Amino acid sequence: MSLASSNNSTSMHKQTMCHAPQAYQPRLRVAAVIALMRLDKPWGTILLLWPTLWALWLANRAIPSLKLLSVFLIGGILMRACGCVINDYCDQDIDSQVQRTQTRPLAAQTISKKATMGLGLILALAALSLLPWLNPKTRYLAVIGFVLTCIYPTSKRWLHCPQLFLGVTFAWGIPMAFSESAQGLNSLCWLVYATTMLWIVGYDTIYAMQDYADDLKLPIHTMPKLLGGRIQTLIRLTYGGVLLGLIGIGVLAPMQPIFGLFCLCAYALLYRQQVMIASAKADSYLSAFKLNQWVGAIIWLGVVYAQA
Repeated sequence: MSLASSNNSTSMHKQTMCHAPQAYQPRLRVAAVIALMRLDKPWGTILLLWPTLWALWLANRAIPSLKLLSVFLIGGILMRACGCVINDYCDQDIDSQVQRTQTRPLAAQTISKKATMGLGLILALAALSLLPWLNPKTRYLAVIGFVLTCIYPTSKRWLHCPQLFLGVTFAWGIPMAFSESAQGLNSLCWLVYATTMLWIVGYDTIYAMQDYADDLKLPIHTMPKLLGGRIQTLIRLTYGGVLLGLIGIGVLAPMQPIFGLFCLCAYALLYRQQVMIASAKADSYLSAFKLNQWVGAIIWLGVVYAQA
């Protein structure tokens, strides 16, 4: 090989090395945006949507219209994504000190604060653009839900039981669904809401146990910290309340007796979670938490089938 060709080869290699990172950066930014919205971990979005679907079927006593389903599903996905972006922006100082969250985009500094704020604004505006499709009362409820979503990320800094605030916020699609139906905000609506809140408090307390050791060192509040890591009694009470609430829904709706079978199947998974977390193994909390996706699906199937 000649010296000239060798120099050319070296020059081309340097150019390739210089351009490679620039070509790779856009992929990093896309991955960061996806992670900020938790699109790579859809469990939370699924858990948000199941109670909304219960409420839509219960409030309409039939299959909801395509327009209603579309507005609530798209709205739920957008608000969940927006809430995650706001949460990461508020918690970037905390996330960097917790092992599970150190790789989040802001904590890992793979995305800027300005870009994060811009993404949150876009998602909020997209969600608010759905308001014209709702009736006036539901619009007010939607605005309240948006405010709750913005406040929730700060709750761990001033409220000893932020899981309760999450329950209030995460279940807000239920009164919105009932408000958009002919039934309105009746006793069935609030029973479904209370039952869902208990469920959320239970499963988010289990989820929070993953960070218990790290959270003890930080100036924040969680239900596990409040209970000194002994969450078993709380989970038994909240999940027992969920079963009683489901039975009440079956009576108040009213539902066909087969609904009781679906309730028992759902509670079997709730009981399974109690058995799993009793081992206090690090990986048992996330595994138990993920079972709730199936709990929501079973209850929805029960609502659909028992009203048919």
